Amino acid sequence: MTIDASAPKPRSRPPGTRPGGAPDSHPPGAAPPGPDANLSTDAHSATEGKSLEALLERIQRNGKARTTSAVDEATTSAVAASVKGARTEERKKRVGTGRSSKVLVAAANHNLETLVHQRGLEQVELFPSSEYPTPLTRLPLFPPVTRETAIEMFKRGWTPLASRWDGEGVLRSGPALNIYDEDTLLGLMVLRSRRLKGLPDHLPVPLRCHDSNDRTRPAEVVEVDTLYFRMSQLETAIRGETPKGGWSGPELARRRQSLDDLSGLRLRFELPRGGHEYSRKTISLFDTPGFSKEKDACYYVQFHPLVSQWLESYRTYIDLALRRKFSDLGRAIHRFLASQRSNQIYVIELTAMYDAIGAQERVGKLNHHARVQLGIMQENGFLESFSITGTGRSHPFVLAVTFPAKAS
Repeated sequence: MTIDASAPKPRSRPPGTRPGGAPDSHPPGAAPPGPDANLSTDAHSATEGKSLEALLERIQRNGKARTTSAVDEATTSAVAASVKGARTEERKKRVGTGRSSKVLVAAANHNLETLVHQRGLEQVELFPSSEYPTPLTRLPLFPPVTRETAIEMFKRGWTPLASRWDGEGVLRSGPALNIYDEDTLLGLMVLRSRRLKGLPDHLPVPLRCHDSNDRTRPAEVVEVDTLYFRMSQLETAIRGETPKGGWSGPELARRRQSLDDLSGLRLRFELPRGGHEYSRKTISLFDTPGFSKEKDACYYVQFHPLVSQWLESYRTYIDLALRRKFSDLGRAIHRFLASQRSNQIYVIELTAMYDAIGAQERVGKLNHHARVQLGIMQENGFLESFSITGTGRSHPFVLAVTFPAKAS
């Protein structure tokens, strides 16, 4: 497994200090299916989860009060008292969405800061630059298919994810996912704001054990990447722009459903890269304490320690601006090839690549669409050249790509 040598390393500094210096650089970086695991949390974890969920609700109510009165000082003061009643449509129009989002998220981060100090957690501020965990780039977690096809693919509960790079076996369970959901995950990773370090049960969302029969003790200290965001901010991070009238209710509702589906995904690695303590254990990509029916609610996301470790040590850089130019198949191919850029020339049988990304069409049809998407990659400088050879019969279809030489 390779790590993209061109991926810029996210910088970090203690909150409250000024960033300085030039940008950092860094070197690149099946068990048999079983029954669905039961979620298991102790009373303390349940209490903490409810506490954080209540905090989010209080922050949201307060955010409405701040937005309505156009108060701009949430970054330096505590959250004011909650207000009763709803805002009128005229007041909603007078206050910009961008401003209200900043106020609400700033208030949420102020409360998180207080919680961090109360629980003795260490923290650093993050400056992410589109990192993506390399171990996820070559698994068919997010196939370029319709939602209906994805449901058919993953309807059997625990499903093996077959790939020659799967680390001796990966199982997945949970909602059916596709490229749209991977966009959601990439948006969350771009919006990460701080890394917390401390005892698992002291985290804002205590680290959960998803296996009811697991009696092993968790690590004494873990590190997790976190973020507060509003759904409109997430949509803008994914799309790269905000429409003049803001995001519609249906658009935000669809993204909220994607966030919910992602939070329900469960993975079990036989040999997880850099995380032997999680071998054969069920993990989630992240935890979020609850979902609101508000159109543009504020959410807290806390990535699993293994995912946070991958984002630090085993990462691939995904150019989101370029990714937006591709079809779903192109996005899956681009993500796969991005993890191979430590090789200037890369050759692979196309059927192996299609298996790794979960493509489901006939090979001939996939090849036709792949040529178009690879051409866009070449036009935009991601590839220097590419070729597809073979007949698919006596000679398999083979893709050969040449990446641009890295600047010395």
